[in-house]
Amino acid sequence: MGPSESDTLEQLHLLKVQLEQLRLAQRDASLKSRREQTVLKRFIATLSRAHIGSHPRIDEKLIELRHELEHNADISSLIPRFAILERLIAQKSAAVDKQNTSLDEQLRRSGETLQRISGLPAQIKRDLRVVLTYSDKHSFKKTDNAIKLLAIYEKAVKIITSNSALTPKEPDTKPNNHHLLLGLNEELQNLITELDFEGESGEQLLEIRAKLLMEISGDALLELTLNVLRLVIDATNYERKTSEQFLEQVNVSLSNSLKNSTQNLDQNQVYFEQRQQIHQELGSLITTSQTNINQSQDLETVKRTMDPVLAQLASLAERLQHAEMREQALLDRMQYNNNQLENLFDVTQDYRRRLEDQSKRLLTDPLTKVYNRTALLDKLELEYRRWLKNQHSLRLVILDIDKFKSINHNFGYSAGDKALKIIARTIANTVADTDTVARFSGEEFILIMPEQNDAHCQKIVQEIQYKISNLPFKFRDQLITITLSAASTEFNQNDTPDEALERLNQILIQTKKLGPNQFAWKA
Repeated sequence: MGPSESDTLEQLHLLKVQLEQLRLAQRDASLKSRREQTVLKRFIATLSRAHIGSHPRIDEKLIELRHELEHNADISSLIPRFAILERLIAQKSAAVDKQNTSLDEQLRRSGETLQRISGLPAQIKRDLRVVLTYSDKHSFKKTDNAIKLLAIYEKAVKIITSNSALTPKEPDTKPNNHHLLLGLNEELQNLITELDFEGESGEQLLEIRAKLLMEISGDALLELTLNVLRLVIDATNYERKTSEQFLEQVNVSLSNSLKNSTQNLDQNQVYFEQRQQIHQELGSLITTSQTNINQSQDLETVKRTMDPVLAQLASLAERLQHAEMREQALLDRMQYNNNQLENLFDVTQDYRRRLEDQSKRLLTDPLTKVYNRTALLDKLELEYRRWLKNQHSLRLVILDIDKFKSINHNFGYSAGDKALKIIARTIANTVADTDTVARFSGEEFILIMPEQNDAHCQKIVQEIQYKISNLPFKFRDQLITITLSAASTEFNQNDTPDEALERLNQILIQTKKLGPNQFAWKA
């Protein structure tokens, strides 16, 4: 074998090595593409679970999309579903715009109503004109205007009530008004304890609650009620804006990721077809080279027949080098896209955890950490349906703290809060895991006790009363004894949850008339 033939074989060997490297690069790119598709599927599935409940049609499409992804559907085949989902989101945005238009109209009508009130100071009227003439396309600006209008309304109410207080009136002899004010005061206190706000809003609510515990006039009660309403609106507006910003961020990131992923997949397919063509050309050249060598009689003939083949091999090697550069650029883009998806996935996971935490907080009394009234009614409805189906025993128990208002009055609301926490923890530690403990109102707790006999239920309630009466409550260096009045009733044949609760309340009212630490048991 001559030197030229050796060089040719060596070049063929190098080309085979390059081809093998190209195959490995193709395999790595395919693996990378599959990993990227896996991350994208996982992200979309998590996103759909995190935002169930925002809109029925969107929920339906998200569930379908998640179902397809869980069954390893190809991302490319899901592009039409993404388009449908994008159209639904656009429709929802249009609905939000329509709501904003309605808000504008409501602002205008409310402002015009305020303008017709005589006797308002000039400054308030100027502020009102500014609110009515200000226009902005952003929805949160319109909400700000609504809040400003509410503030102007509060000022107007203060002025009207102040002026009316200067006008001599006949003393109000209707005793029902006093009871209504007391009821409103108590309901407002209960509402504040159920609101779980942090930061400045939470501190303002605590200040309002402290004022409610003192003797205040009807006008002051109205003002505090409006302040609570304003704080609720502020907190709700903040949560809504935060959610809108997050959804917008996710929507933009998801759209970009889907677009980049589609482009990368298309380019990867093109590069794969180009590599197949190069492989076929290389195989053809190898076959041609072997044929020429076998058919040649001398070295000169080999050189003449191999010169075109070598030129084609050189061109093929240059094309391979360019292909490697393009594939490396594609791998870099895929790596960047993968990093973006992982970052967005982490953000979504964090937001999902926040939503789960908020869902738990919505069903938990923030002060006592037991179920709140909303959760109690849900649990009661569930147990009621089970009772209708199985006809097992289902008993309700109400526990009311005796003379609780005197604790707040004599020692402050912080003492009352401390007592509520300790009592709730004692009750929760005494009942069974299958029982439900909930704070029903300010100083009332309700137990749902399913599938337990009467003797056991009586024993548990009496044990709770005994434990509470023996707890060492100490406020301002003064030891006091706290007792519970209890009443119980069982679901009867034609009962509904509302009827059972009403009967339980009436039993408690009669029990309280007998004195503290009583227990009324009704079938």
